[in-house]
Amino acid sequence: MDEFGEIPTHRFELAKLERALAQSESRNRVLFEESPLLLMVYDPANWRVLEVNAACRRSLGYSAQHWFEQPLGFAVESGQREALYSLARELSGGATEAVATGLLRFQHGDGSWIETEGVVQRFDTPGCRAQILILQDTSERRKAQEQLRLATKEHRQQLELSVHYDALTGLPNRTLLDERMRQGLLQAQLTGCWMVVCYLDIDDFSVLDETYGRTVGDHLLINTAECLRRCLRGGDTLVRIGSDEFALLVLGTRSDDEVNRFLVDLQARLAEPFISDTAAVTLSATIGVTAYPRDDADSDTLLRHALQAMILAKQGGKGLFRRFDPESDKRVRAKRETIDKLRMALARGEFFLDYQPKVDLRRMQVVGAEALIRWQHPERGVLPPGAFLPMIEDHVVMIDLGYWVIGEALAQMDRWREAGLDLAISVNIAAQHLLEPNFMVRLQASLAEHPAIPPGRLEIELLETSALEDVVRVEQIIVACRELGVGFSLDDFGTGYSSLTYLRRLSADTLKIDRSFVSNMMVDAGDKAIISGVIGLAAAFERTVIAEGVETIAHARSLLDLGCALVQGYGIARPMPAQALPAWIGNWPDEVWKSVGDELAMGDRVVATSV
Repeated sequence: MDEFGEIPTHRFELAKLERALAQSESRNRVLFEESPLLLMVYDPANWRVLEVNAACRRSLGYSAQHWFEQPLGFAVESGQREALYSLARELSGGATEAVATGLLRFQHGDGSWIETEGVVQRFDTPGCRAQILILQDTSERRKAQEQLRLATKEHRQQLELSVHYDALTGLPNRTLLDERMRQGLLQAQLTGCWMVVCYLDIDDFSVLDETYGRTVGDHLLINTAECLRRCLRGGDTLVRIGSDEFALLVLGTRSDDEVNRFLVDLQARLAEPFISDTAAVTLSATIGVTAYPRDDADSDTLLRHALQAMILAKQGGKGLFRRFDPESDKRVRAKRETIDKLRMALARGEFFLDYQPKVDLRRMQVVGAEALIRWQHPERGVLPPGAFLPMIEDHVVMIDLGYWVIGEALAQMDRWREAGLDLAISVNIAAQHLLEPNFMVRLQASLAEHPAIPPGRLEIELLETSALEDVVRVEQIIVACRELGVGFSLDDFGTGYSSLTYLRRLSADTLKIDRSFVSNMMVDAGDKAIISGVIGLAAAFERTVIAEGVETIAHARSLLDLGCALVQGYGIARPMPAQALPAWIGNWPDEVWKSVGDELAMGDRVVATSV
């Protein structure tokens, strides 16, 4: 046994991956089954292989089951296993970018050796944390280069043709593409015209090849190459870069309309039926497109962007083309960088909780506090949740952060109890976190770590605007939480589209009126009417109601008149550090709020006397 260990049964991990991939069908279909790259997904904690794509199985000669039953490094040349282990360890240690593998040699199932190059990167999806090894088979290219280096002068020209041109179609291959792209970039810079890069994939070619046989498949590829060649203009380049994949460099264009006309004509030519002695076949192709200098990147990146656009086009169906959007890509990369930084911040302990008091205005008592996450950013200072949480919606790191919040809030409740303060705390949980398969198990485990906290002290707040698609499952979780002594609140109630549905089908204990209604209630009769309606609904359904965003005594008095006594907001107190809260509670109500309490008491006495 080497450092990659022995692999036991891992149906659970594979099931998690399958569920994650099921949430993104296109990624499963395209990246894993149709990509020409060799893809291996594995768990870096124990080196279990979770998934391999068709190209990996085909190129290395092992079945999927064989991969699942072996550690990741079983086929890697023994001297390189430690290097692969170090790369994965570097990613697990906090590296934010993909890490290049350098040369990796794999032993094929028939005993021969395959040379590859590529990268290792994170592969995190909701409910599944893994890494992915992305490789390209470079064996033939290296073999050809070595033959060319050793060849006699008489044979060199013939070998150069085999290195730079595809034997089946006669088209330039990937080796020559790099040179043509560099020339195209220079021409675009000199003329001010575009260099358009197209990545074309024949739809369902593997199915056609299996159905009609290798001979018909080869004729299809030759016919496709000829169709594409007829679309070229002077200076354009057509390259075969994979079994059924082609790249086109289109030079001299100046507008989107011109590019669109070229692509429409290209797809029309490909759609012409191919007829042989044994088959009549109609093809379609999916095309990804990017253009320099709008996409201001180097040649390798331009080709990768065109591939990304092709993959996205396949999500919409067959026979489509799609442009790469540089601005969208920047946003995606910025989000990925933020996620990586958040992970590192969580590992370094850069997050903390502030607490905003909740009070009962009729009894003039503090009844609890809401835990609010903050990020002590090393460069930007303290960041509120709105500055980073929107960037990680629908990502697994939101779940990690949610569990940290629950654990930290419970630990703080313990610390307060030891100091003589018994206070209920509410925490905010994302919908994806609530529906995470292990949520109840982990919540119960967290509560078990703090047995001194009485039932009813922890409350979960869920945004009513969250995408609660599985309302039945959410209600089951609410009931289970209640059995553990954990309350449940619908936050920002009234701002979503299904408020009445949620109220009828979810047995939440509390409705929280959104601050946007409260802040405008003094000047907007509509907002005040909404608040009155929510309070009435809460009473009709026997729910507690609390209003956030109370900024003035006028807000408080108006809410009391409408029947809402539980409030929080800057007019009561701003969120504060945990160590400051006990002293604040000891001094509340202050003189201003005491006067409000006296007014309320006097009003109650007047009402009682009149009755």
